[in-house]
This record gives sequence, structure tokens and C-alpha cells, in this order.
Amino acid sequence: LRNMPGVSEKTRNEILRTAEKYGYKYKKSNTKNNTGDSKTESICLMLSNDTRNSVGFFSFIQYGIESEGKRNGLNTILYCFDDNKEFQPPVCIRDGIISGIITLGRISRKTVNSIIDLNLPLVIIDDFFDDIRASYILTDNLSGGYIATEYLIKSGHRDIGFFGDVFASPSFFDRYMGYLKAHVQYNIPINNSFSIIDKNMSTLLHDSVDKIVDELKKIPQLPTAMFCCNDLEAISLYKAFSAMGISVPDDISIIGFDDIESSKSVSPELTTMHIYKEAMGERAVKKLIDRMNGHEYIEEKILLPVSLVERQSVKQIG
Repeated sequence: LRNMPGVSEKTRNEILRTAEKYGYKYKKSNTKNNTGDSKTESICLMLSNDTRNSVGFFSFIQYGIESEGKRNGLNTILYCFDDNKEFQPPVCIRDGIISGIITLGRISRKTVNSIIDLNLPLVIIDDFFDDIRASYILTDNLSGGYIATEYLIKSGHRDIGFFGDVFASPSFFDRYMGYLKAHVQYNIPINNSFSIIDKNMSTLLHDSVDKIVDELKKIPQLPTAMFCCNDLEAISLYKAFSAMGISVPDDISIIGFDDIESSKSVSPELTTMHIYKEAMGERAVKKLIDRMNGHEYIEEKILLPVSLVERQSVKQIG
């Protein structure tokens, strides 16, 4: 009805005939472009197939993007790609109907540079590169890691481990930095034998829970508490400890990060750090609109705060 590309002539004619039959008249958006003409603009939301398949996190950010876009008269066109292959721009960009791009989730350096080369306004959500100038919308992961670890310390724990592959994501690395910072601030020695920072437990769980159990048995002495890089990691540990006959939180306390829906469905309910996921999407669209409107500004790294959600997986000791 908007005469956009990507629709076959047969389908287009069938829709037009049906609209005419039922007396439907398409009303154009009142959104104005810089010349004052009535026009509906479109933005492209790009995410890798791995991000699309993630459970319970990125869909909320996507909802925030689409809702804020709609409030501002913007169509959101979703484009999923294989980040292991050479990046190919979507048809909507090749046809020139896109006014700006938002990327969501982890993305390779090569793909980011290919997107930047498209020379369109760009905002990147939940990933960043220290040496690539762009506008980023991120969670304050370092502060969140500090707050989570501090909560364990104030609950009486001194033997605290960190679990998660810190090299898999800048977010995980920053959460680990927050974990280390809390130890330094509270003058607590860091015992590296308590942590596993080069493996992802939720990935091991795809093979079998025994793989996680084998990794946990390599730890000379289990800590009294564990801070996990995200909730999926924490829930994977729940399953391994259950298989080992270890009780959460009576024998070991666990805190996660992200506050996904399943963090409330496990037993005991998982203490975690809440991320304002929809707000990340909304803030990204606002930032993109500034750039689309030609406003001069420097690229920014915008950090949204996190908040502690106390549930039942952390035991007070000492």
C-alpha cells in the first residue's frame, strides 16, 4: 500500500484489489521530513542469528526500539544476518528506503566496519569497541558487577567466585572488572581458584550437565558464593549443583545478571541485577533520531543504570 519495494507484483495487485473491494483507503503518516513533505521513514534493526536465538533478553530491547520508533512515526525493518559470513547489506538499504541503523547484541569488528561504510546514522546496542568511534547504548556493567559483588560481601561472604567467559563479550568483561573492583575496595584478597572465566557453563550444558560438574570438580575448594556473568550461567550452575547434591543457597550462594524471566521460575528464585531492557531500545531510537535530523554531536557511549533484585539465592552468613 505504501508502494515499497520487496513485494511481488502479483501480491501487490491482490492487496490493492482486496483493499478496493472492502473500501479501505491507506492513510499516509503525518511525519515530516526536512523538506516538509509528508513521509514515513524507516530504520533498520540489525542483529546476528545468534542474538536472535538468545532467550529472554534481546526481545525486550527490540520491543523498546519498535515502540519508540512507532511513537516517532518510524517503521522498523528487522534484518538478521550470519556474523560468520561476509556481511551483505539488506535490500531495504540497497533500495534507499532506510534513514538509520541500529545494531543489537554482539557483532564482529569486520561487520561493524562494513555497516559504518554504509554511511548511514548508526547506534550500537549492547556491544562496543574501544577503538571504533560510534554511538553506543550500554548497561553500566562495571558498576553492576561491583554492586552484585558488594551485595555478596555485605551478606558476609569473603570467598567469592566469578563464572562466565569474560572474553565472549565486553559486557561480561566489564562485569568481571566490577567484581575485581569490589574485592580491592573492601580489601579482600582475590582467589583465582574460585573462578572459571574462560568457559561458558550454559554452553557446556548443551552437551550435558556432567560437563559443568567436571569443571566444578576441578576447583580445589568451592567458594561460599558465586557471581555469574548472566542469569543463564547462574541457572546452569543450579542444575549442576543439584546433580552434585549441593543446595542453593544453604551450601552456596549465587547471584546472576540480566533479570530474565526464567530467573523467577527457578527454585530458589535467583537474586540478580535488573537491566532496563526496553529503555535501552527507546534510548537508542532517540539517539538515532538526533543523528537522522542532522543535529551536530559527538559520538557517545551512554550507560544505563542497573538495580539489584533481591530474591532467595543468597544466604546471609557470618
